[in-house]
Amino acid sequence: MSATTTIRQLLERGEFVWAPCIYDCLSARCAELVGHNAVLVSSCELEFAMNGLPAGLYNWEEYIWAAERICHSTKLPVIIDGENGGGNPMSVYRNCKRLAEAGAMAISIEDTNTGSFTTGYAYNSGYGYMDAEHWATNVHAAVEAVKGTDCMIIARTDCKGGGAPQTGAIGALGGMGLEEAIRRGEMGFRAGAEIVMIQSICHADCEDECLEISRRLSAPGRYLFYPDVHATDGKPDATMEQMQQWGFHLVSNHVAMKGAARGMLEFMRENFKNKNTVYSENNEIDPTGELDIGHEFHAFKFEDYIAMDRKYRAYEDELRKG
Repeated sequence: MSATTTIRQLLERGEFVWAPCIYDCLSARCAELVGHNAVLVSSCELEFAMNGLPAGLYNWEEYIWAAERICHSTKLPVIIDGENGGGNPMSVYRNCKRLAEAGAMAISIEDTNTGSFTTGYAYNSGYGYMDAEHWATNVHAAVEAVKGTDCMIIARTDCKGGGAPQTGAIGALGGMGLEEAIRRGEMGFRAGAEIVMIQSICHADCEDECLEISRRLSAPGRYLFYPDVHATDGKPDATMEQMQQWGFHLVSNHVAMKGAARGMLEFMRENFKNKNTVYSENNEIDPTGELDIGHEFHAFKFEDYIAMDRKYRAYEDELRKG
């Protein structure tokens, strides 16, 4: 199984791409079942799942290994949070080439300055950002690495500072401001990226910043990514309709890991309290019955694989009879 459409195809036919952050094959499958048209592998959530903390402690072999399995477990196009791609042009080239070969349909390359991976650690480390020319060269290397594939490159700059307070706004850590972020966005496009993401515009009352970004960076063949939409005091910081009106074409949001943790805590708490499994077995994965779930213990279906296995066993039987 792999993507039946690409991020480029979605964008070219005018679809707004809503890619929830996922971290494994199951969370990608759930996003597919509820109707999303893409997913984004969150480096932070993936490391929480692998190492238990977001400090950049996994390596590129582990990351590409996970990306390959996720890409081949879902029909949705997969966007990869590529962190800074390895930090230098040759590392970025090699890692992006391998991610595209693994099935990634878009890869973000950012300007954080803490080495190979940063995940959530960068927001509080104070290491700062690459100089713009070095980052743009990394983006250019990424573009060349995926040439001839269906994969797109997202030039992501984290340098603005600020952002939603509930995510740990980074204005106090040397943010460079909106003007520098827009300048870097333009450099990203000129380096060959087809999509630009300016981080830390996701907060309440973000309309003015978003409109300025759109006014300065929009052009035919260019796409803008609104990062991680949030909600403040029970109200969305931006709606899907507003983002489109402001000139944005893609958005992500963190949901899978929080949802999974809440569900696991609920089921385990009740089973532990009751000293039996009645609660978990009486509550289906999808209580509405609307989704195509399959086996009662998980969201993947056995039927197709059982049929394939039977076909191969029948072929072996025919060979033995012959």
